[in-house]
Amino acid sequence: MVTLSQAIKSRKDVLGYPVDLLSEMQALDQIEAAWQENSGQGSFRHVVTLNAEMVVACQKDKDLDRIVRAADLVVPDGAGVVFALRLEGGKVDRLPGIELAASALDRAARLGESVALIGGRPEVMEKLVQVLPENHPGLKICAFQNGYFAPQEETEVVTSISRRKPKLVLVALGVPRQEHFIDRNKSHFNNSVVIGVGGSFDVWTGYVNRAPQFFRRFHLEWAYRLLKEPWRFKRMAGSLPNFALQVLFKKISGK
Repeated sequence: MVTLSQAIKSRKDVLGYPVDLLSEMQALDQIEAAWQENSGQGSFRHVVTLNAEMVVACQKDKDLDRIVRAADLVVPDGAGVVFALRLEGGKVDRLPGIELAASALDRAARLGESVALIGGRPEVMEKLVQVLPENHPGLKICAFQNGYFAPQEETEVVTSISRRKPKLVLVALGVPRQEHFIDRNKSHFNNSVVIGVGGSFDVWTGYVNRAPQFFRRFHLEWAYRLLKEPWRFKRMAGSLPNFALQVLFKKISGK
C-alpha cells in the first residue's frame, strides 16, 4: 500500500519516530486523495498527531511504538516535536491535530463525504452532533458513539459504525487508548481516514477552552493547559524534560 507520506516524500524523524513535514493544505490534499482512491483492497489511512508526550509513551509501550511507526501520516502536533526538527535544520511549523481535524471536517462537508465520531463524554457527544453541522455547513455525520462503552461492547460499536461506511473517522479517546482502538479495528474502517483527536471534542463543544492565540503563536499551548489543568503536571514532568534531554543528547552526540 502506498502511504500518504510516500506520496509527498517529506518524512523526517524525531528520536526515531516518523514526522511528515507538510502544510495543512498538503495534508488535506492527501486525505482527499485517500477518499477518492478506488482500489479493491480499500484505502484505510491512519493519521497520527505527534507530540513529545506521545514519543515518550511510545518508548515505553511497544504496541504504541509499532502503531506510530506504521501510521500513514504523522503531523508535528507538539512544540517539542517542532523544536527537535528545527534543531536538525528542518523548516517546519506546528500542525495542531485539532486544526487539521477541523479542516478535514470542512473538506468532508464540501465534498459530501460522510463522517463518524467516536469518543468523549455522553453530554459532549450529544452537543457535538449539534454544533459540528452548524460550524461545517453540509457536514454529513453518519454515525457517532460516545467513549463510555465497555470493552465487550467494542466489536458491536465498531461494526455498527463501519456499516455506515464513513470516509472520515475522528476518535477522541485520549492517548494511547485511541491509537490502540484504531489499530485493533482498522480492518473495519477499510475505506476511511481515521484521526485520533484527543480532547478536541471537548474544545469544539465549549466544555474546555483552547489556549489563547498568544500561547499558540509562541508554542506555549502546553503551558496554558498546565495552568488550567494542574493535574497534568505529574504526567508532563515525567515526559517533557525526558524528551528535551534526549533531543539535546542526540544533537550533541550525534547518536
